[in-house]
Amino acid sequence: MRPHLLTLAVFCALAMPALPAVAQFATLPPADAPMRFSPAQCGALREIEGGVATRSAADIERIGAAMEANQNADPVEVARISGLSVPTVSTMGALNQQDAMAFSLVFGSMLRHYHPDLLMKVLRERAPLGQVPDISGNPFGMAVLDGMLNAAQQSYLTQCS
Repeated sequence: MRPHLLTLAVFCALAMPALPAVAQFATLPPADAPMRFSPAQCGALREIEGGVATRSAADIERIGAAMEANQNADPVEVARISGLSVPTVSTMGALNQQDAMAFSLVFGSMLRHYHPDLLMKVLRERAPLGQVPDISGNPFGMAVLDGMLNAAQQSYLTQCS
């Protein structure tokens, strides 16, 4: 399983691999095309939402740390660590970069809803590592992020409910 997808599923929408910020934004879904989720992707997102809604922020952080430490684990091991099902882990492992970004934005919208402090913490902590730009103190950057999270959330709710 690709390392960035492990972190994606259980840690944060913006905890993508250590790529320059420009490369990350280049993979955003086109603004004129809504995000599309397959039935398997919808099932995976619903399962992830259930975990985000029922776990504490501390649990999500612990799982994220364990996932990062086991980046090359097979899907069964990833499922054991994360508490997600093997089909969900396999679905996430099959995502292309564009779909992974859409998934991460939906996950970010879930964090924003259930654990907003965790989303802000990740923005602040990942920036010094070069993984994401720290926009937590930038009103314009936060407005752009909110817009992307809103679009992702709407696509998820429309297609997967």
